[in-house]
Amino acid sequence: MISEGRSRVNGRAARSAFRALGNWSRRARGLLPVLVGLLLLAACGGGEDFANEPPEIIFGQDVCSECNMIINEANFAAAYWTVDGEARRFDDVGEMLKFMHENAEERASTWVHDVNTAEWLRAEEAWFVMSAGLMTPMGTGVAAVANEEDARALAFDQPEAMVMTFDELTAGLMAGELMIEMGHGMEQ
Repeated sequence: MISEGRSRVNGRAARSAFRALGNWSRRARGLLPVLVGLLLLAACGGGEDFANEPPEIIFGQDVCSECNMIINEANFAAAYWTVDGEARRFDDVGEMLKFMHENAEERASTWVHDVNTAEWLRAEEAWFVMSAGLMTPMGTGVAAVANEEDARALAFDQPEAMVMTFDELTAGLMAGELMIEMGHGMEQ
């Protein structure tokens, strides 16, 4: 008799637990479409949010996409995001420009460091100074600054310096009017 009583109690407890689980699973099934929708939105809806910030560069560890040397100097470093979300990192602005010219890949955003402050700038908003006398990590002679006034000040003491926007610079490269030489700066 005692064992039958325990059996009834255990049976009731099990049925009660299954009922509670059944109620929960019905509620969860109602939430399933919402959860799937949120996951799809997270996977697709982000778009190019990654491109709103420059790719992280770990100085002294990350390597340049052009020359495979370790990136050490923040003031000259540059980077961009491809539309596929891949980061390209460079130890010299001129090397990034050379890589872009030789590797036609669509970019989501392009970033350079201000040579004076080491702050990240969108390349499209920066000004560039090019001179064979400008010392850069790989000798390309290309540096970026935040505004035209800073660019003109940097160019003032440089031999045959050119001051350009990113659009002017990339157009000159594409048209073959400018060439980037490692260790020699820009040649016109």
